[in-house]
Amino acid sequence: MEYGKTIMITGGAGFIGSHVVRLFVNKYPRYRIINLDKLTYAGNLANLKDVEGRPNYQFVKADICDYDKIREVISSYDITGIIHLAAESHVDRSIVDPFTFARTNVMGTLTLLQAAREYWEPRGYEACRFYHISTDEVYGALELTRPDGNPSAGRECGGGPFGDDFFTETTRYQPHSPYSAAKASSDHFVRAYHDTYGLPSVVTNCSNNYGP
Repeated sequence: MEYGKTIMITGGAGFIGSHVVRLFVNKYPRYRIINLDKLTYAGNLANLKDVEGRPNYQFVKADICDYDKIREVISSYDITGIIHLAAESHVDRSIVDPFTFARTNVMGTLTLLQAAREYWEPRGYEACRFYHISTDEVYGALELTRPDGNPSAGRECGGGPFGDDFFTETTRYQPHSPYSAAKASSDHFVRAYHDTYGLPSVVTNCSNNYGP
């Protein structure tokens, strides 16, 4: 079957990634979906048992830091769209092992960007897109302007400590953990590749996710 587009989803066997893969496989049967995952502690192919036999789905086990492998996958499947979810996660783990977080989250993202640019640039960027999934952790913490909360409301009614401000797209980056610092750095590399090389990209900073 000839597919209209091939999209690679990194970290597609993970908690959020598996839902994204399932959505794309089912919603876009004429798109070929490549699920690229290293299958570390966070990846489980059992999450995708219901789509593993679909003709437009394929799993590739690979490390996003393996430049030669990533180049091979992008070129052999003619990938023009990348949804990048693969990352080391959880703040507590980053405090224990910051080097792994820097390697995967920063160098892994840079590997994907360079491999994509190398393949896409000579062919033109018109039909290409690099979609980078980041985190709200890069913004740090908002000021707790009302530490005593709302005296007229009980804690069960939202009367606990809170602040008056909100995070917005213009909030400055202020990471406070190795995890958020690594994700912030990866965001900056994505924007740098957009501004320097014209690589079409989108960065989103989502909050915690729970459930489908």
